[in-house]
Amino acid sequence: MLYNPTTINALIDDLERYRGNITAEKTTAEEAAKKLLSQGWQSGDAGASAAFQQKHNTLMTDMDELLGVLGHGISNVRDALAKAQATDQNVADDFVW
Repeated sequence: MLYNPTTINALIDDLERYRGNITAEKTTAEEAAKKLLSQGWQSGDAGASAAFQQKHNTLMTDMDELLGVLGHGISNVRDALAKAQATDQNVADDFVW
């Protein structure tokens, strides 16, 4: 099978780092929004604070979806590597006399 475990593990590391960075940015955005809204930025249900909250919620939803996709991708890459390595081991075992 043509694959390089070192390269694939580097890909997994990159994906996990991206997930960590996005998670940190999401946390920062949530904290900033709470501070902004708690400091008396009140403009009524149809005002700027409501519009901000709506956009913020959309951003958080998008980030959650992205984190889900990254998590799923990481699992898929890990599973593919494990299957490839198991297949290699089975082939190698066939040559044991």
